[in-house]
Amino acid sequence: MAPISSPGQASNFTSGLTSALACLVPLLAFVYVAGVFWTLDYANRRRMPMNKTQLPIVRRYSPFFYSFLVMTSLVMIALPSWVLLQYSLQLNYPSKRTVIALRLFLFNACWTSTTSAAFTIFMLHPIYSRHPISSIGTQSIWTLMTWSFWVAGAAVLSNAVPQLFDKTFCDNLVYCGHLQAIQIMSLVEVGALTAGLLVLIWLGWRCARDIWHSDAHGDAR
Repeated sequence: MAPISSPGQASNFTSGLTSALACLVPLLAFVYVAGVFWTLDYANRRRMPMNKTQLPIVRRYSPFFYSFLVMTSLVMIALPSWVLLQYSLQLNYPSKRTVIALRLFLFNACWTSTTSAAFTIFMLHPIYSRHPISSIGTQSIWTLMTWSFWVAGAAVLSNAVPQLFDKTFCDNLVYCGHLQAIQIMSLVEVGALTAGLLVLIWLGWRCARDIWHSDAHGDAR
């Protein structure tokens, strides 16, 4: 997009995007919550119990984990989108690498929000919760892949703006506060995914140990 020379026109574009994002993000969150309630209502109407083969901790807490990722990712869709439009309108970005980092964050947020929403439904749905897509192995692969995306985005932005949290440097950097918020939110995503991955590894180890003990007892008989 070509830069806009008129400050008034640029301001109108900014106001329009801000309003659009302010409507879109809550709308997406509402659609997600409605989908979750529909799934729970479907399970209750069908009187189909949850998957008994999954560990209780997975059934109980994984929907909350994925819901947290959905909500934080929706925020991360809005922030880079707004900053990228400002850079596109005014061509005042600090470096090309900063733009690349923001585009990567935007992709990460879209990927995480979409797939986390799907996993929430899978874990709550009485049929799909029995499918291999809801297994600990599948969730571990997804978590590791998504964690890698967010780590890459945080690393690219840190490399592009290494003094982002230096006050003197930040005073001379356009949209520094927004970039700081984006970096902090990305670290929140990384932290949540790291915790989730550690829990999944632990659960996988418990499953493998139980299977090994079961086989050992079977051979002893």
